[in-house]
Amino acid sequence: MEQQLLWLWAKKNCVNGKNRVDGTPMWLPLTVHLQDTMEVCGLLYEHWLADGVKKFLTNSIDSDLEDKDEFLKKVCMFLGAVHDIGKATPIFQVKASHPTDNELDILVLKQLKQAGFTHLDEYIAKQLKDVRHNISGQYILTKEGINLCIANIIGAHHGIPVCEQKAEETYYGYTSSFYQDDNKNSPIAILWQTLQKTLVHNALTKCGFKCASDLPCVRQPAQVILSGLLIMADWIASNEEYFPLIPLDTRKVEPDRVKTGFKNWYEDRTHAWNFEAHNSEFFDPDIYQIRFGSIDKNSEHTFKPNNIQEKVANLVHKIVNPGIIILEAPMGKGKTEAALVLVEELAKKTNRTGMFFGLPTQATSNSMFGRITDWLCHFDGKQSIRLIHGKAQLNEQFANLPKSSCIFEDDTYDDNRSNHNMRSSENDKTKISVNDWFAGRKLSILDDFTVGTVDQILLMALKQKHLMLRHLGFSNKVVVIDEVHAYDVYMSVYLYRALRWLGAYRVPVVILSATLPRNKRNQLVENYMNGVEKYKTAEKPENFDANKAYPLLTYTDEQVIKQFSDFDTEQGVNYEIQCKSQSESENEAIVELVRKLTPDGGVVGVIVNTVRRAQEFAQCCMEAFAEDNVALLHSSFIATDRYCKEKQLIDTIGKGGKRPHFKIIIGTQVIEQSLDIDFDVLITDLAPMDLLLQRMGRLHRHHNTKRPKNLQTPKVYVLHCSDYDFDKGSAYIYSPFILFRTEYFLQQHLQTKFTINLPNDISSLVQSVYSDTELNLRDEAEKLRDSYRTYKDRYELTEKSKENKAKIYRLDIPAKKNSTDKNLGDWITNSDQEAEMSDAHASAEVRDTVDTVEVIALKACKGGYEFFDKPGALDPSDNKTAMEIAKHTIKLPQAILYGIRPQDEVNTNTAGIDIVIQKLEDYYRENLAAWDNQLWLKGSLGIIFDKNNEFKLLEKTLKYDTRYGLKIVTEHRDE
Repeated sequence: MEQQLLWLWAKKNCVNGKNRVDGTPMWLPLTVHLQDTMEVCGLLYEHWLADGVKKFLTNSIDSDLEDKDEFLKKVCMFLGAVHDIGKATPIFQVKASHPTDNELDILVLKQLKQAGFTHLDEYIAKQLKDVRHNISGQYILTKEGINLCIANIIGAHHGIPVCEQKAEETYYGYTSSFYQDDNKNSPIAILWQTLQKTLVHNALTKCGFKCASDLPCVRQPAQVILSGLLIMADWIASNEEYFPLIPLDTRKVEPDRVKTGFKNWYEDRTHAWNFEAHNSEFFDPDIYQIRFGSIDKNSEHTFKPNNIQEKVANLVHKIVNPGIIILEAPMGKGKTEAALVLVEELAKKTNRTGMFFGLPTQATSNSMFGRITDWLCHFDGKQSIRLIHGKAQLNEQFANLPKSSCIFEDDTYDDNRSNHNMRSSENDKTKISVNDWFAGRKLSILDDFTVGTVDQILLMALKQKHLMLRHLGFSNKVVVIDEVHAYDVYMSVYLYRALRWLGAYRVPVVILSATLPRNKRNQLVENYMNGVEKYKTAEKPENFDANKAYPLLTYTDEQVIKQFSDFDTEQGVNYEIQCKSQSESENEAIVELVRKLTPDGGVVGVIVNTVRRAQEFAQCCMEAFAEDNVALLHSSFIATDRYCKEKQLIDTIGKGGKRPHFKIIIGTQVIEQSLDIDFDVLITDLAPMDLLLQRMGRLHRHHNTKRPKNLQTPKVYVLHCSDYDFDKGSAYIYSPFILFRTEYFLQQHLQTKFTINLPNDISSLVQSVYSDTELNLRDEAEKLRDSYRTYKDRYELTEKSKENKAKIYRLDIPAKKNSTDKNLGDWITNSDQEAEMSDAHASAEVRDTVDTVEVIALKACKGGYEFFDKPGALDPSDNKTAMEIAKHTIKLPQAILYGIRPQDEVNTNTAGIDIVIQKLEDYYRENLAAWDNQLWLKGSLGIIFDKNNEFKLLEKTLKYDTRYGLKIVTEHRDE
């Protein structure tokens, strides 16, 4: 029987695009692959998995063993030893190779026949339905007495868990796929059953288990982590760079095969972070100088922590069992540096080996990436960092970091396809590098240090294939979430659920905000603590539900929720506020205001709520003040143009930038968060109070900046902030109910104080707007009171609708108890449609956005097409050129959908976008079919603007201008 096992195959896939090496057919026996994966599982558990995660896993099993850690390692190894047991079935063994090599398939089949597997030709002729080996594997294990907690992990190792009922239905519906005969008592059926039983027995013996009942029942969250670890181990063991195929005429492998293969993989990657302990009673404030001062010993650059930074670090230093930490503090007070010091402290306390830093947008992620990279440079040793968002390749700092390896994940990985491999010749001695084994979209979060959009966290709560890899990646880290106030109710549904799972894994979380409503703060704590299963019994501060203190530190220590607000009182800065009426908010009036404010120059920031309004005002300013004196930034620029504009903004009005004598910076919401820029005066559309205060945080941000005499005092002009007369664009972007409350409390505040003091007025203003406090409208006109009631009813209905919509694909809460009834079977999917959700669909699902279309935007030229910013015909067949073309994307504005009436006369955005996509696909087939031959471009939609920079799409004309961005030329004014 053991001899027959040796003839079963696991892989007969291509090697560097071929099925043969020097004419020799190549394969990998099933027993070899199972041994490889078993040992890699054990090595990953021992050398890669964070100690904090190991502790979580050992606490997730019911056992009184003294050495639970070693026991869990054996469990991991058992998973690897049986993960492909479903390949020990006739339906798998007769599968064709990929790419098809008939001669290789015939040779493998011949071996099987010689080993005693009879009647395979007749079996092949029946053309039976294929049964995926993860499903058959799960059933085989349960049949052999393995508990469902463990068997479910095997069923899930291809990314989609299998429920017990489906596995059983598959067996009873396709018994011959398991045993080659529907009669399970026939000789050939008994042979297959004996082989499967032998594989299970061998795996138990190798891993130190006497029988199936020795395997533990594992809690559902731990199953998720073990499942992710198994997938990771399987992908490493399936990588032919490390674990090569062998000639078909032999079954022997090198004795040190796994040791050598894992060593090569492990040495390719950077090593886990070695944190320094801070064991003194009081936190050493010198750590700020060590981490953020100059690396150059000859530099005079020093970093002395402020009162908030020092006290927060000292408090967290005393926490015994940290959980969630929420820091509410003013803009520009160094929350980022405080968070990074906390990360180091929390990682040491909880034994984590990395960090994820999440921000609201790609622009803020790009900005933070440089700061995190600089921070890592202050540590000893070699570290790997990764920027994670859709346009990460456009970030020059990320793109220019040296590569420590170039092993890419193949997202279409299956049984007969391994990862493609490349090597980099770059110097691997650089302290900070990019490890490209983690370059795949599903592997990126597994890297040690990651910076990206908050979507990466929200996706933890979205049912999707291979979700367990994302959970594994986050479980190893300390998580930081910045600008948390920027996430609406829709995103918050996913955020709260993600926090619940992070709590279940005991992952330490740091949350930062300058303007956080207290009800959101309390929900963040509640959801995390519910994941820890401590909220109901937690000891809370006396005024926890109504605490309006600011700055405020809220944190948990095991079963206790604490709050601290005894920070030094500061005088703050008074911002002069002037509210402008509708007529004073017209473009011409604003131009005159700018002229009046800048007789001696200055940097004027203008933040408006819509792209169209930004474009129109920019055009007025360029005509009035000359093009060189005006900068425009919004979301409707080609990605490469937008990145350049963001960089120019940082280089001019960022900290240490080359500040111009006079400049008008016009933008939308993309410049209100986390960009470290500094205006001399601010003009802004009315926005929700928290965002309005965030915009004010870009005003007089940097100390010691030389400013014009008349702009020494920070001044803010709020447009459309009179008589509750909101412009259409703002009322579309933001809820009129929140705008109404913002204007109401702003006007109430200004009646007594005339200014807003930052930071001292932040909390009271934000809490008032987002509280349940009723407005005193008795003296207002009945029409205004009716409007407010209508806004409120619509707001509550919309919020509830968004919440319900977000729950459709949301992950369930973690199961609380050990049970064979609550496993991975129905963890991420209620239907195949959910599990197979595309990446684009997934990203859109965690943000409440109207459907739009992303396209590659190029310009027609002689001989083909070119970039807007770089003349010269492009050759898409060139790999490097194609990669650059792929970066020049832009999202078409929602206005493109308006006025489109489908044939069934259902005028909806969904129907409209389908028509737009169909039109763009037709254009692709007619003009860009050559892109099908290029990996970087295949599947991308594209448009080629004509010599006038215009493109006709249905009844709309799109026009692109490097100064203004994308416009829609149309007769319909309200679009």
